Amino acid sequence: MNTSATARFAALALVSAAFSLPTAGLSAVLFDAPGHAAVEGSPVSASGGEPGAAFAILDWRGRPVEGFAGVFDEAGEATLPPMPAGYYRMVGDVATTPPSSHDGEGAIATPPLATLAVLSPPLVTHRASFYGADCAIDELFPQFDCPWNGGDAIRTVADLAHLAGFSHVRGRHNWARMQPSGDAAPDCAKLAANAALFRDRGIGVSGLLYGTPAWAGRLKKLPGDLAAIYRSCRDIGAAFGDNVMDWEFFNEPDIGFAPEPVWDYAAAFKAASLGFKAANPRKPVLCAGLCQPPKGVYLKTFLENDAAPYFDIFNYHTYIAPSQYRDFMAEMRNALGTAGAADRPIWMTECSTNFEGPATEESVRKGFKAHSQEQELVVAEFAPKSQIAMMKEGVERYFFFILAAYSERGGAKDWGLIRRDGTVKPAYAALATIARELGDATIAGALDVGEGLRAYLFDHPDGIQTVAFWSESPIDRETNGTAVIASEPDYARNARLDVPKNSSRGAETQGDGGKYRLVDMCGAVSAIAPDADGALILPATRFPAYLSGLRGLRPCGEAAGGARGEDSPRPLSPSPVVFRVDLAPGDFQVSNNKTLAVAMADEPRLRVQVWNLSETARTGTVEVAGTRLEGLPAEPIALAPLEHAEFDCVLKLDETDGRQMAECRAELVISGSFGGQPASRLTMPVLFEKLFLDSAVSTPLRWQDPAAWTRNDSADEYSVAWDEAEQAIRFDVAWKDPGVGRWFYPVLKLPKDGPNLSGALRVAFEVKTAQDKIENDFGASYLMLVRGEKGGSPDEWLSYSSPMGTWERRYAELSSVKDLHEVDAIRVGANPRGMKLTLWLRNLEILKPATDGATGSDAGAAD
Repeated sequence: MNTSATARFAALALVSAAFSLPTAGLSAVLFDAPGHAAVEGSPVSASGGEPGAAFAILDWRGRPVEGFAGVFDEAGEATLPPMPAGYYRMVGDVATTPPSSHDGEGAIATPPLATLAVLSPPLVTHRASFYGADCAIDELFPQFDCPWNGGDAIRTVADLAHLAGFSHVRGRHNWARMQPSGDAAPDCAKLAANAALFRDRGIGVSGLLYGTPAWAGRLKKLPGDLAAIYRSCRDIGAAFGDNVMDWEFFNEPDIGFAPEPVWDYAAAFKAASLGFKAANPRKPVLCAGLCQPPKGVYLKTFLENDAAPYFDIFNYHTYIAPSQYRDFMAEMRNALGTAGAADRPIWMTECSTNFEGPATEESVRKGFKAHSQEQELVVAEFAPKSQIAMMKEGVERYFFFILAAYSERGGAKDWGLIRRDGTVKPAYAALATIARELGDATIAGALDVGEGLRAYLFDHPDGIQTVAFWSESPIDRETNGTAVIASEPDYARNARLDVPKNSSRGAETQGDGGKYRLVDMCGAVSAIAPDADGALILPATRFPAYLSGLRGLRPCGEAAGGARGEDSPRPLSPSPVVFRVDLAPGDFQVSNNKTLAVAMADEPRLRVQVWNLSETARTGTVEVAGTRLEGLPAEPIALAPLEHAEFDCVLKLDETDGRQMAECRAELVISGSFGGQPASRLTMPVLFEKLFLDSAVSTPLRWQDPAAWTRNDSADEYSVAWDEAEQAIRFDVAWKDPGVGRWFYPVLKLPKDGPNLSGALRVAFEVKTAQDKIENDFGASYLMLVRGEKGGSPDEWLSYSSPMGTWERRYAELSSVKDLHEVDAIRVGANPRGMKLTLWLRNLEILKPATDGATGSDAGAAD
């Protein structure tokens, strides 16, 4: 090694001291390739080794790679010659390591000194490519060490995203930090420069704007000042310019990221969309990525609030099993079709898995866990399988979650394609490989290559075809996305592919002399020739591989692309006139996953706001449907640019509507016409609580017997008993590992001889809790409906307001649930933040309309 290189790596050796322990979470040796990702054909130098110690190079399957063993010099340095594409582990003398459980040739279980991804030169990035990652620009980069590029983590990850061949990444842009005062323009210079690092590498940045400043009328997390949203999004969009390829407003409002009701998010999103379009009408706008099941009530109500005209691209997040993607996407397209938007492109801006389970190894960061090598391979196997399954269902773009290192669940959930020591995992190499092999290709459909095998045909623009194939494993078959899966066994099988006689011309044009190019999951290349019958016998394992150089193949069965929902005619022009409502405190509660306003007063009050989110004056009238709303003017309303009018109103049932009066339920719809254009409607389902309770028929459930409850939780300790003092069932549960997801949902079976939920509008109960945490707070709280062998479907997890430390009555809304007669059990509980939980329940009852209760009907309005 020359003098300058020695000096350079002497400096790097100081940094590498942080990686001195050879466990799965730590790198003992530091390569000069940022992230330990190198380009094929380039030598790689290393520092931090034991002086005089021998090392060997294994591939990702644990097999020794001939010709790449060596010895560290007296300074603990070494230079590897140019290596072929693949993913490698550097280990000590391979003769001293135990055999691999995979194939007896290597040492996959041996903690490596370091890992190294060697990638073929990156292709010209295809900006319309399917392949990308959530990058969390400006948020997560401090969470990993970066001893490269002078410690510039964002530049390092931009380089890694480019080297992987990603065409797009997702950012995080905090509005409150960019514009802490409403009196000053947003300061976007630093964040725009960060986004430009990716743009300059040919990578599009999907800009997620979140974080409400207090001056923008912050409610809980969402802004209430729609003009402030419009102005800021207009100014932020202009400041970022072409550094961002599209804009998305807020993240996962259907869970805890936005506690406000869905109609509040819809109004805020409309204002943001109009602001972004004012900056650049051609730049696409995405709604926030939702993450609840798409046939759930949140998405339905969001779309009923005329949200579809304001998004160009529909956006979702999922961590379910790939075997569930087909139904998941069909439900989504049906919902979009109902809103007249079935043709909108769908992006998965977060997609990943929990199949690997809680991380088991120590990390470089105290208090966090890291994946074992086996767990890393589970994620690597999942990544390309998930992408192909999503592409098959018609998803246009995919963002793997997540590129940067990131942990959740008390440090036990290890996300990230990059470890906390800054080095890339096998999943990074797997995603880089599929981006190279299929980056410019479109999926044609499936191929039949044998039982227990999967194969998918891809067409490239030049007429060459590639087949992605693998042997089925639990990742393909499992329906529970939270199941823990091991990376063994390999499920090795031979796949037979009969190729057309003229297909060899494809291989010949690639210079392979009639042989076909075979690429493994992490990019290692080999060649394969047809057998005597002209068939290709492909060595398939559970890990996806790619065969290229083909021509003339046709898919079998249905074509890829996903079923389209059926469009209903709905106006899809965004109106600048947007409504929002402020519900009077004490007069309303919000229930049913933020989709139902529960009126607690005899005459509940609300303030209606009418916003003109445009630069020109508007005049028009407001209309109300679905129920009565007293207090709105009948005469036209004049609105100056970016101004609003507001009116104090009283909500009442429509006494002429017999069904509405019987159910004490209505759907308030506020709409109107301004300047000859329909205003964007607000839709708010309402249940008149007091009136309902005055007229409802109550049927108690048989909840008092501890033996009637079946345990269902993730806890280490559990007990259930009758509490005489509280006249309630008492549950005590506790967890030992803070990294475990904490949930508690005991099951109460409904007797066959009744009572049952047919015709019910609500389930009511009283609840009280205590935790070993002073806040006594919860991540979620649900009443879940169970239907026989189907179990509890997530779209029937009915949220209720989190339980408190004193007795309070809670309700689960059933009126939108179909086929209630099929429900044969309920689960009721919560996801506590603490490690110990006591939960008391009493007075569980079914509430039905008086007319239904009087007749004993099993039909019921909800069926």
